Amino acid sequence: MSDGLVMTAAAAGRMAAEGSRSGGRARAAARGRALMPFALAGLSGLTFAAAFPPRSWAIAAWFSLVPLLDACAALTPLRAAVAGMCWTGAFAVGVASFLPSMLSGYFGLPVIASWIAALAIIAGLHGLCVSAYAAWIAWLRQRRAAHPLLLAGGWLVCEFTRAHGTMGGPWALAAYSQVQWAPVIQSADLAGPYAIGVLVAAVNTCVAAWLVPALRGRQPLLAASTTAAAVIGALLYGQWRLGQTFGEGPGVDVAVVQGGASPAERAQRPARLARYVELTRDGVGVGTKLIVWPEYAVEAYLEEASRVRDTVLQVAAEARADLILGGPHYESSAAGTRYHNSAYLVRSGGLAARYDKHRLVPFAEDGRLGRLLREPPTGYTRGRGAFVLPATALRIGTVLCVESMFPDLVRRAVGEGAEVLVNLSNDAWFGDAAPARQQLEIATLRAVENRRYLVRAAATGFSAVIDPYGRTLARSEFNALQVLNATVRASHARTPYQRWGDAFAWTVIAAVAAATLRLRFDRTVTPQP
Repeated sequence: MSDGLVMTAAAAGRMAAEGSRSGGRARAAARGRALMPFALAGLSGLTFAAAFPPRSWAIAAWFSLVPLLDACAALTPLRAAVAGMCWTGAFAVGVASFLPSMLSGYFGLPVIASWIAALAIIAGLHGLCVSAYAAWIAWLRQRRAAHPLLLAGGWLVCEFTRAHGTMGGPWALAAYSQVQWAPVIQSADLAGPYAIGVLVAAVNTCVAAWLVPALRGRQPLLAASTTAAAVIGALLYGQWRLGQTFGEGPGVDVAVVQGGASPAERAQRPARLARYVELTRDGVGVGTKLIVWPEYAVEAYLEEASRVRDTVLQVAAEARADLILGGPHYESSAAGTRYHNSAYLVRSGGLAARYDKHRLVPFAEDGRLGRLLREPPTGYTRGRGAFVLPATALRIGTVLCVESMFPDLVRRAVGEGAEVLVNLSNDAWFGDAAPARQQLEIATLRAVENRRYLVRAAATGFSAVIDPYGRTLARSEFNALQVLNATVRASHARTPYQRWGDAFAWTVIAAVAAATLRLRFDRTVTPQP
């Protein structure tokens, strides 16, 4: 009898152990299922990042949002918002890994402080917008109102929101991933980067709807056919635009001088200026009408008599060409001395015109960091003058550094009569080729939107000359001392985007807002759990 009891007890123990192991496996499986949507969101962010430098797999952008959409369809709005932040973190690893070291180099911050600041920037400028978009998708799914075209419009709202405002961060918008695909980007002259971005998003949402029934909405075949027609239409429009001519009149030879980084040490400034002079004398072709040096090519005030001023005027006179270069400027006012980050036009042996930067880099240039740290006021003052520099052969629309990221500023320059665009930059602070390439690709779309040649001079690269179709005529190597020679032509084209600006984007935003508000106050809809 006792042996039977022992055997029964042993069997019960084995069953309990097996039950415990089975329960553990079940709990582990449940945890895996719970974490899967967040893993999908991270995968989505990494795939989206792969469409940008250094990988530049443009095709990735057309399906990269599918895992995020799939994840959000399985989550509550709050958990979907967390998934959106997971997407942002993975995306940042791919396109903004340079940011902490850049902050340390530019501001002199300790490593830990740089990482904290980088996380705050990424979460604030990108994460909040993507999290709101992800939560909105889950909210639509709960109300059985998700639809591919509505979801694509929501992505436009997400990108437009993070690209605007005083802290706008239009970095790595979907459109910029397609810069190497010439037929697709031609539609930028219709509605800027948002025409391309919403098209990429629509393909993603249609694929996601095919995989996830909850995202299909009514008439999914109509949404798919509409998207297919839009893609085909964009390609046909692109081919048509590529067959048109936008340059007018005789060609104008230009030279772009890439002479290296702007050193912090004053002792190195004469050597840097000597490099620019030597490169200009040796590399600029005969007959060149315009020479372009980068942002902050000199750090002396050119209005004051100095050896630097004399050298700059002399090298332009020797070349018998106009010279555009970046340097500082100051002016006195009742409120005190105001400093500007400026671009100068040197013509006929003198300073002919100046452009003062309108859009300052937050914290780095506008003095906000000093105010936060309660230090004496520092930084630049926003310029308020004209964008156009009247060179001898061309009217030059000038933007400095990150101003090329903002289509409205470039449209203003063209509206003032710019025939060619010039972008001066100093990308040395990135410390890496990938973000410098991204800056060039962003600037490239400005040429297409306005159908103007674009001349970009960056201290360490990438410098380039871009034609009105977004094609590269000449490009420098990164971190090389180099002179680019190319021919540009004046353009007076008026594109729909110049005329109407972001009207298309605002129309989509209004439609998305109206659909959302209607659902919010529709009492006939019973939300699903």
